[in-house]
Amino acid sequence: MSWAKAIQRAREDPRLAIEVGMALARGQYYRLLFRLRGQRVVIGSGFQVTGKLDIRGPGTVIFGDRCQVISSRLAPTTPFTHAPEAVIRFGDEVLLTGTRLGCQHKIEVGNRTGLADCRVMDTDFHRPDAREGRRYDTSGGAKPILIGQNVWVGAGAMVLKGVKIGDNAVVGAGSVVIGNVPPDAVVFGNPARVIWRFPAARAKAAPEAVAAAADPAPGSR
Repeated sequence: MSWAKAIQRAREDPRLAIEVGMALARGQYYRLLFRLRGQRVVIGSGFQVTGKLDIRGPGTVIFGDRCQVISSRLAPTTPFTHAPEAVIRFGDEVLLTGTRLGCQHKIEVGNRTGLADCRVMDTDFHRPDAREGRRYDTSGGAKPILIGQNVWVGAGAMVLKGVKIGDNAVVGAGSVVIGNVPPDAVVFGNPARVIWRFPAARAKAAPEAVAAAADPAPGSR
């Protein structure tokens, strides 16, 4: 947006201008805070934060340009890494609203994607096949999660390890995604399955392709 348009919008809606200004100032505060803490956090230009952003762990978290965080103290946005080599990368204009992320290996989120109050975890955290000792003391396997551009993941959804979500897809609220989601599709349920495709994509998709898209990705369980 040009400065001329920004000034015009500020005149039309002064309250919005104040809110944006405060969000930008808070974004700068977090940029400085993470730098002073020595955390591996990279933040692009135009970063806006409303509410609480809590980043922890030894890995790297990268924000592109013009990203927004909207959350609260009771439901903060929490990109957590659990290994030095872990990387969480957000593209440009990504919106996070109370999103909780746990990363052992890699989570990538494409440009203009919105993540609601959902959970994104690229690891089991604990071994599913543990039979002896305390299961919660074991460590699980990790596989990267790739979320495309212009995706929306609804509130209460869970995106688990090894999942790839295609561009322009929608994950319905409360869904549990254990398999790949094709582009331009809407998935819903536990486990999440394709329930609808946007018209342009539906015309190109063969029925067998839609059915295959609902199958879990290998090793994602």
